[in-house]
Amino acid sequence: MKWTMVGLLGLAATGCGGGDSADVSERDATSDECPAAGGTVLLLDGKSAAIVCNGTNGRDGAPGAPGSQGERGADGADGVRGATGPAGAPGKSPPNVVAGVAKRAAAIVIVECTDGDEIGDGSGTKTDTGTVITAMHVVDDMTSCKVYSQAPVVLLGTMTLATQRGTRDEAELSMNWTADGSSIPGVTPSLGVVPAIGDLVTVVGHPGVYDGLALEHQYTTGFVTATDLTATLASVPTLVNAGLATRWAQSWSTDAVAWHGNSGGPVFDAAGNWIGILVGAFNGARNNQGPDLSVVLPLL
Repeated sequence: MKWTMVGLLGLAATGCGGGDSADVSERDATSDECPAAGGTVLLLDGKSAAIVCNGTNGRDGAPGAPGSQGERGADGADGVRGATGPAGAPGKSPPNVVAGVAKRAAAIVIVECTDGDEIGDGSGTKTDTGTVITAMHVVDDMTSCKVYSQAPVVLLGTMTLATQRGTRDEAELSMNWTADGSSIPGVTPSLGVVPAIGDLVTVVGHPGVYDGLALEHQYTTGFVTATDLTATLASVPTLVNAGLATRWAQSWSTDAVAWHGNSGGPVFDAAGNWIGILVGAFNGARNNQGPDLSVVLPLL
């Protein structure tokens, strides 16, 4: 600020006014008194004693030096990558159960029986003891039976005796084998086996063999649909009247397809064990249309 002194010290020292205190006051300076930026006038007893003029702003200072750039913080640590999981096991192909059964194909035979007038055909299996297991209704009232191989058809032997297993639809044929028949290894039956619902089974036989339609083995597969047909058999009058409710006692069923000519043919489980014989079928669809359920007897 700019100060202009007007005898203030001299007046205070002399004690002007005959010893009375001076009256000190102030007022704004006029533009004539402080032309640049205004100011304040000090008054003693109403008279100007000092003028205090406001200073003007000085020039802007030089710009400050730019601040230095801050240092970069340290990088964060990389996250740890999780370990790779073990590779999944390859999917398993469904087992080829038919291929295993087909290894015993030579023991599966065509059974042809006659009473001299009529001929009945079915399927059967040579056992490891040299007999043939088939359905009893293939042999009923017939006087002689012969067994043949699948195509090319070759005579394998002639029945010497048919033995029914109790009252069941199961017969065991004692055989007089030809040289071709004797060379065939038989299959060991698994007795008294009833598979569980949903088990996979294979049916083998010769559907339509009496018309020469299937001289080769026909393999069909399916699942066990019921393990005890007692109630169903007893509720069908035609089966009861024909005695099949008794002859098919202890039977179970599968949706594996079978036809006339399959009767007596073997049924195998998924492991290739011979566990039953095909004896018939029944149809629950209206007007007898729709897929049959095949009836199987466990071996006894």
